[in-house]
Amino acid sequence: MKTYSALLGALIVTGLATQMPQANAFGLGNLTSAIPGVGGSASASTVTGSDIDLFIKTAQDADTMIATSSRYIFRAIEGKEAIAKQEAELAAANAIADPAEKAAAINKIREDEATAVQKALASSDIQQKLAAMNKDQLKAFGNAAFTYFLGVLKDKQLADGSRALVTGVAANPMLLPRLAALKDVATSVSAQAVSTAKIGEGLVRLSSTGKIAALPKSASEDQKPVETL
Repeated sequence: MKTYSALLGALIVTGLATQMPQANAFGLGNLTSAIPGVGGSASASTVTGSDIDLFIKTAQDADTMIATSSRYIFRAIEGKEAIAKQEAELAAANAIADPAEKAAAINKIREDEATAVQKALASSDIQQKLAAMNKDQLKAFGNAAFTYFLGVLKDKQLADGSRALVTGVAANPMLLPRLAALKDVATSVSAQAVSTAKIGEGLVRLSSTGKIAALPKSASEDQKPVETL
């Protein structure tokens, strides 16, 4: 967690600024103020159980946004064979009885999906695929892109403030029983923020060309509805 801010900065802030000087307009600056107790310094006397609840809920919301929108983007730009292969893998994963094995299988599918989306967004073929979409399809794709990027911003917001929040909880005897769960969520948020950075770059590039609607500028914006393909 100590090196997270620098790592995320290298992957998102610096990477996007290199390709788009106006990257800060997309909310990659200081986003932590939207969550009480997250960001800046947090002491044992200022951190409350409600801060932990909000941190975890926001992390869950961000994960859902990224998962649902990533699935839509994948199905919108990948071929029938890739989609059929993923459906078969998901069916097999959901049939696994052991919870840990099932979770591992689903996570692997999500990782493969993210890799495929990242490559697709970085290829020249993406322009042709978007050009082949009708108005409604482009709107749906833009909504998915918006919601995905909103999830990325929320993860960054959480990751930026997670260290201070964890430190505050660790110093508060009344909140110590919740420290382990908080650390698990903070670690997950950090990992997801890093893994989604390249896709975030790809979406910023698409938005800059005007092919899709503008992306969110703040982590506090409302998500847009993501359809199911």
